[in-house]
Amino acid sequence: MLKVRLFAGAASLVAVLALSACAPPAAPTPSATPTPTPSVSVDPFGPQPDYVAGGTAIDNKPLFDWALGKASLYPSPDPGRVMLDSLVVVGFDKAAMQLTPSISGTGQPADQIVISVQFGTSCLIGQRMLDMSFSSTVESALGSGGCLIGEKRKIDW
Repeated sequence: MLKVRLFAGAASLVAVLALSACAPPAAPTPSATPTPTPSVSVDPFGPQPDYVAGGTAIDNKPLFDWALGKASLYPSPDPGRVMLDSLVVVGFDKAAMQLTPSISGTGQPADQIVISVQFGTSCLIGQRMLDMSFSSTVESALGSGGCLIGEKRKIDW
């Protein structure tokens, strides 16, 4: 009896396999074709803040940060000039600015470049590092005048 069951089981298995080979292939599932989505250019710095004419250093810090944040990421052999020019373009007074050199005393790019804009007794001070990072602060102007101590670059352009 055992032989009959084994034979019947084997015959059933062969029949199932034979019939499944005769079945029509499954219809391919349609792949979703990606529809192009419009690209949206988002400025990581957000919209340009307004220059506050007659305002204080604190009033104008958002624009200072916005302009210098962008300028700091711009690769240039003269990043100090790029920083200064970007501030002038958005409304800051070039005559109120001080800037440290873009080149060190050894002829290499400066590890940091510092720029300032004086507003009465306060100063906006921005610092761009060699790795293109940027930071800023508002500080009191120096009693001797200006905002920066040490070597300053002549602004003659």
